Amino acid sequence: MKSIIKFILISLLIISLKGQGFTNVGSAGANFLQIPAEPVGAALGNSYVAHVKGVEGLYWNPSAIAFTEGTEVILSTVDWIIDTRISFAGVTHSFDFGTIGLSVTALTMDDMEITTELNPNGTGQFFGAGSYAVGLSYATRIIDRFSFGATIKYVYEYIWETNGSAIAFDFGSVYITDFHNLRIGMRLANFGGSVTFAGDPIDNKAAEIQNSGATYVNDPRLERVSKEYSLPQTFNVGIAIDPLSTKNHRLTLLASAVDPSDNDTQIIFGTEYAFNDLVFLRGGYKSGYDEQDFSFGVGLKYDLAGIKTQFDYAYSAFGILGGINFISLKVGI
Repeated sequence: MKSIIKFILISLLIISLKGQGFTNVGSAGANFLQIPAEPVGAALGNSYVAHVKGVEGLYWNPSAIAFTEGTEVILSTVDWIIDTRISFAGVTHSFDFGTIGLSVTALTMDDMEITTELNPNGTGQFFGAGSYAVGLSYATRIIDRFSFGATIKYVYEYIWETNGSAIAFDFGSVYITDFHNLRIGMRLANFGGSVTFAGDPIDNKAAEIQNSGATYVNDPRLERVSKEYSLPQTFNVGIAIDPLSTKNHRLTLLASAVDPSDNDTQIIFGTEYAFNDLVFLRGGYKSGYDEQDFSFGVGLKYDLAGIKTQFDYAYSAFGILGGINFISLKVGI
């Protein structure tokens, strides 16, 4: 019990120290790293940090992959807002020394037509944009009830002929108790350097401006596209408890506090009901978000010729932007 109290106090101390001083709302880039990329966590309102167990931990909490056996693979897709798409793929394999995982997260969109002041309806030329993160994870059980994991990931973004990249780290842990299987999870995500866009349109901007006769020094157009920005570092601590757990029924209650570097602290609640560990019903509620609030989802798990297969779906309400649909397929061998 003393260990649990220390764990919670350390987590609360990190949040309180970060919350002192001025607000950093809207100060980070690469925001695709904050978009939920997997339906189980999305259905639970993103309150998954202490409850996740398996390959999904590559996104939600790297320490959770320590509980996998054999090989697990997950493929997930999300129709995000404004005709964009989030795709997530991950694979884990357990060894005697721990579990290794590899993941890819991608924000993609269709090419867009270039417009100018003289051609506001389009020039007939198109440009593309996208964001990617490739992660390598490792996790191990330090003791039976405590796991720790870390991810190193390469973050890359591009738009037209410019691009930027950075190296980031995720750290996570889960502690399990005897009291109704109470779990306490913690995750520090996107800890790393800053990103600066570069490329011909930026590198040659000075000469282009000078040739046009404009003043180059402190030109706001150059500053907008070449300004350095930090990654959206996020600290997340949560609990999960099973007040009902029998052979055929399980009810899990979840609560989580999310403290992003570029926004205010958010409180999230979730619940999951499982029947015979085959059918799952999930729901979540987010507090402190501008447009998001309720979410829900379902899951179905079955064994097909010795291959464990799971299908999950989630729906998240997004205010005036409508609803977001998440689907995934998970396979374990």
